[in-house]
Amino acid sequence: MPTVTSRHDLLEEIDAEYAGLTDLVARVPPGLWKSSRVNSAGWSLKDVLAHVADWAERCDGWCGLGDTLKDMTPPAAGFKWSETRELNHAIFLKRRRHTLARVRRDFRAGHAALRSHAATMNEADLLTVGRFAWCGKSWSIAKHIRASTAAHYRWASKHFKAALRAAGADSRAEKTARTLLSVRRARRVTSRSKKQRR
Repeated sequence: MPTVTSRHDLLEEIDAEYAGLTDLVARVPPGLWKSSRVNSAGWSLKDVLAHVADWAERCDGWCGLGDTLKDMTPPAAGFKWSETRELNHAIFLKRRRHTLARVRRDFRAGHAALRSHAATMNEADLLTVGRFAWCGKSWSIAKHIRASTAAHYRWASKHFKAALRAAGADSRAEKTARTLLSVRRARRVTSRSKKQRR
């Protein structure tokens, strides 16, 4: 993952990817949230969003540490970075029974917390590689935030787009939008014709 060199660029990327994902989330029909299977592990779209929320919450916790826990080893107690597949499965098992309302609330809260860190943290602390022990030797806080927001949003968006395409939900929405546009245009033309006849 590329190094983050600017607070401004980080915030722009986070905002753009969040807007794209929230637009897709808004288009998901109720029945598609749990019925879709987006990967070989059998995750639904709800599980995808819960996964994003969990990593954001995890990263928010790290951002609050500063140097207080020098021996803290991300990504989680009992897991090494080389064991993220196992950790992701544990996250899935932990959150799969959460309601959709809770998952969406956790997703929004995680985003707001990390965006706030990115916007308000001392810029040197945010951008300096290895600034705190938990960052590791090659990552900055900004890079961790980017991984848990913008990069994760892009990953999730791919799953949402694919599920919407497969269900035909996206094309139905587009057809509805085109139909409404056609009706509005037709009304405008009719209205103009009436005015010209007067």
